[in-house]
Amino acid sequence: MWTRSKRYILIGILTMMLLASCQPFSQQQEKSKNQLTVLTVEFSSGAPIPNLYLTVTDVKTGNVVADAIGSEEGEATFSQLKAGREYAIAATTLENSTANNGYTTIEHFTYDTAKPYYRLQTHFSRDEQELGIPVVMQKPELPHGCEITSLTAVLNYYGLQVSKLEMADNYLPKQQIHAEGDQRFGPNPHKAFAGNPRDKANGMYVFAAPIVQAAEAVIAEKQIDLRVTNRSNSTQEELLQLVREGVPVVVWVTLDLSEPKTSTSRGWIYKGTTTVRDAYMNLHAVVLTGHLGDKVVVMDPLKGYVTYNVDQFFKSYRELGKQAVAVHK
Repeated sequence: MWTRSKRYILIGILTMMLLASCQPFSQQQEKSKNQLTVLTVEFSSGAPIPNLYLTVTDVKTGNVVADAIGSEEGEATFSQLKAGREYAIAATTLENSTANNGYTTIEHFTYDTAKPYYRLQTHFSRDEQELGIPVVMQKPELPHGCEITSLTAVLNYYGLQVSKLEMADNYLPKQQIHAEGDQRFGPNPHKAFAGNPRDKANGMYVFAAPIVQAAEAVIAEKQIDLRVTNRSNSTQEELLQLVREGVPVVVWVTLDLSEPKTSTSRGWIYKGTTTVRDAYMNLHAVVLTGHLGDKVVVMDPLKGYVTYNVDQFFKSYRELGKQAVAVHK
């Protein structure tokens, strides 16, 4: 015969069992609600590509929030995303994630819980429409040397055997940034590299004109039959036409095509002026090597070969002031 105390104990046990069974189900519902399944497919055929390594980066913070290996069906699922947040999703091979000698596809999207699937077009084989620019990585020697490293890759493509360090040390116009009290003073980056690309703490960046000077100097000294043009302010179609004609172009964009980020505290007063100029904190330079449909292919001195959406790429180019340099036969 059940006593009142025994009934209470039984009720308590049943309640705990019910809660234990319901808790995971509730969590599973919430997890399912916020899941995003990414399908990686071949650019030309649309066939699924298996076993790619995918990362999802929060564009605002720059932090990688999730990574995964795709399945045999080309699918990877992420559940750590927040609705309305902008992310950059990157797909490459697992080997290339450490070696940086293959392709990486990067696209931006805003996560919408009502759209649980995302189709990512990618390709990992060279194409006749692409130029065979060698992969030259700026790190570890040149933490701020994306511009001169990109130029070095282009010169190597044309057969000029010169290293990124030779270019940075001997041909790149440079001027130091110095502090007087709380204020920093340095060169106009349209005239010289601000600081030194070897200097991780104080090196900054340079724009197109000094890169043209560096290229002209080494071409003249090595007596190579090449010419360099400053293609800043060119239109999207003009730069794409150069690549179609076999001319690689160094293009200034931001890291992962994120919104330009500036800093007043890291800015400086340009030589001959009195106004403090904010400094770009995510400025980058890459080599535009190909155009495939709605994608561009670039040699990124931080990542190797990368494909981007063409509209996003040129939006970033415009936001950085439309800086570009072409090297011709």
